Amino acid sequence: MPVTSSSQSFSSFVNGWLIRHRYFVEQLTCASSFDETNEEQQQSLVTQFLSHCLQYYQEKSSAVSLAGDNVFTFFCPPWFTSYARLILWVGDFKPSLVFKLTDSTVDDLTRHQRDRISSLRSETRRRERDVMRDFALVQQSVADPPVMLAARRVGARGLVDGEESDLEEAMEVLKRGMARAMNSADELRCSTVGKVVEILTPSQAVKVLRTIGELHLRLRELVGLERHHQ
Repeated sequence: MPVTSSSQSFSSFVNGWLIRHRYFVEQLTCASSFDETNEEQQQSLVTQFLSHCLQYYQEKSSAVSLAGDNVFTFFCPPWFTSYARLILWVGDFKPSLVFKLTDSTVDDLTRHQRDRISSLRSETRRRERDVMRDFALVQQSVADPPVMLAARRVGARGLVDGEESDLEEAMEVLKRGMARAMNSADELRCSTVGKVVEILTPSQAVKVLRTIGELHLRLRELVGLERHHQ
């Protein structure tokens, strides 16, 4: 499937975004060693990094809306490694992954923080199920017998009468539905990270965001290695 100009443009954006991302990860690493008297500076960095991540998803949303026939590219994006594409959830990381990273990174959560995170984890998993249910309904609509029959005829005797328009309409429904699913999943990814950060202290948030940032960078660096060996 050829890559559209929207996905090419987004790939170009990602290249520049990654340069800034690497800088932020370096800053978060340094901030992790700050003492408590630097809380204001840590909070400022957290805010800047969240804005940086939000920019990524805003640009992605715009690209998806313009992708047309190639909205499917964003569900198996070429700017991810082959390994990363195997573990994608609706085109990116699964929102609940944030809780695993928090558990492995922060060891000084209070009882109140743990209770709030537990509640948020349950809410996030429920919303993940909602996204997947809606996504499955979109896919099921295309698998309906009339549509599948028309699709099989494309390679056989060809389409007749209104079959071609029926198939085109079904594909439009699929593309719009997949774009909605992608936007819903990205909104959940962003809101989950933001809500976790709200629960944490600035120093705890710096540690979690550094871990998220480093993971993202490692995947991108592997992309470079893959291309080098191709």
